[in-house]
Amino acid sequence: MYDCGVGARRRVAVLLNRRAQGVTGARVRWFRDQVPPEALVVSDSVDEARHALASVLARGCDIVCTGGGDGTFIETAAALIALAPAPMPALLALRLGTGNAVHDICGSSPPTWDGLARDLARAADPGEPVAPLRLLDVDGRLAQFAGVGLDADWAADYAWLVKRHVGNGRLLPLVRGIPGYAVTAMALTVPRLVRRPFVTVKLVARGAAHRLDGEGRAAEQLADGATLYEGPATLAAASTVPSYAAGLRFFRHVDDIGDAFQLRVAIAGPLEVLRHARRLLRGAPDPARILDFAARGVRVELAAPARYHVGGDALPAARGFGVALSAHTVPVLRAR
Repeated sequence: MYDCGVGARRRVAVLLNRRAQGVTGARVRWFRDQVPPEALVVSDSVDEARHALASVLARGCDIVCTGGGDGTFIETAAALIALAPAPMPALLALRLGTGNAVHDICGSSPPTWDGLARDLARAADPGEPVAPLRLLDVDGRLAQFAGVGLDADWAADYAWLVKRHVGNGRLLPLVRGIPGYAVTAMALTVPRLVRRPFVTVKLVARGAAHRLDGEGRAAEQLADGATLYEGPATLAAASTVPSYAAGLRFFRHVDDIGDAFQLRVAIAGPLEVLRHARRLLRGAPDPARILDFAARGVRVELAAPARYHVGGDALPAARGFGVALSAHTVPVLRAR
């Protein structure tokens, strides 16, 4: 049905990450009924997925549907960039993982049988729009966002609670999506925020940057080497996509700033975070608590070692890291 070698339909391949929480045995069997065997990859590891993807591309493919979360999407994007097929197939993220920021961009359907069928049909439809997605390079790792502070703590807490414990059992349906985000925050991340509300950061521009006003307009040009911010921060995060997940457009200016990423610094105590969390997660302007920049590179320097996240994957504590706009983009199926 979705082998698009007939007529003008796109040729579709599906890559499922067996480690993703939404890739169940029942869903794997469903995809095997929908997709020709040569166009379906079910992998247990990154290396296995790369090898299988190379074989799929050699047979010809216009679009690859990734079954998993943001991590699966980025791993596939990195593999495509390394393989450098010409032309490069577009990507469509199926909503089968825990992190779903890229899925919001793609307009992916809920992971019901009907929703997955709609996404496969969209992938095969040559009328569906495709556009390049910019990526970050975080000390050599590709990602769509990265940060330190509250969001890094939450990413580590979510991985521990939902991905490694609750998410492996019968409670998974109760903690997928927003319920899992809320449980993680209230059980682990907010109590830590009360104990340690800030990290001390220094953000140094690598290349020209602009400070943005509340509407995303360039308010001040900053030169290479300029200190964008120095002091306590609840979080400091960079992104090339509007949302972290669940449609919450925390980086609401990212599509309007040209060839740059949005850098956002939040400065708020625990009570302010709790009172204004939903509004701020939706990207509302708040000059008293939020600073926004458009940048092509930044060095994050930390007064004390702190863990940070790259694409939602928490990394060990460090004294700093670099973020740059990657020279690579990947084509993705976009929501209309």
